[in-house]
Amino acid sequence: MLSMIIMEVCAVLLLVLGLFLKKGKGLMLLAGYNTMSKEERDLIDKRELSKAAGNLMFRAALALALLGLTIYFKLSWGTIILMVILIADPIILSVRMSAKMPKTTSRGGIIVALVFTAVTFIFVGGLLFYGEKEPVVKISDNQIRIAGMYGLSVDFSDISSISLIEKSVADLGAGRRTNGYGGFSESLKGHFDSPDLGKVLLFVKSGASPTLWIERESQEDIYLNFKDGEKTKALYQELKGVVPVK
Repeated sequence: MLSMIIMEVCAVLLLVLGLFLKKGKGLMLLAGYNTMSKEERDLIDKRELSKAAGNLMFRAALALALLGLTIYFKLSWGTIILMVILIADPIILSVRMSAKMPKTTSRGGIIVALVFTAVTFIFVGGLLFYGEKEPVVKISDNQIRIAGMYGLSVDFSDISSISLIEKSVADLGAGRRTNGYGGFSESLKGHFDSPDLGKVLLFVKSGASPTLWIERESQEDIYLNFKDGEKTKALYQELKGVVPVK
């Protein structure tokens, strides 16, 4: 849910930027154009540039909004297609616009496209990388620290029991995300509402097993596993030795 909200907010911001550009009020925000001399800017058809840049922002806003939905509903092919569109669209536009500009200003469109593409790629790539990264679990004297997306610290005093379930979360039933991440490679992280498990906090590969179940007294139960089942088993044995369950 968090990743989708971030995407939708960014889509709204791009939509607002597109409206400003369409009205010719935001051209100085464009990399390349804002570094040109006045003489070079006078050679450019500002109305056409404003229209093209504004329409680009509108298309990007739509693609980003749809991207948030495809990630939320785990539509991998849709996610890939939209990422390609987000990268290719500004490049194609820059080539088309550069052909209409004087040679002294032709680099402006390329710079705009590259900057926009880089920002989009870094943002989306960073979000996916962070979401797909397995959690890092550290055990201290009185708490368990789960680092990564939706990470938290769990005090030993809040733990009722620790169990190792010889099933995957896909078998147990993850339910629907209420505030969570579900990208590629079966990664599920964050808050979910399951018909069978209730409200839970997941840090799992949905198809991997076994799964560590940490039952808590005051918050949602935690389900955690790693792609390597032996790593999950080793963590379970380590926790059994240090956590004084009730």
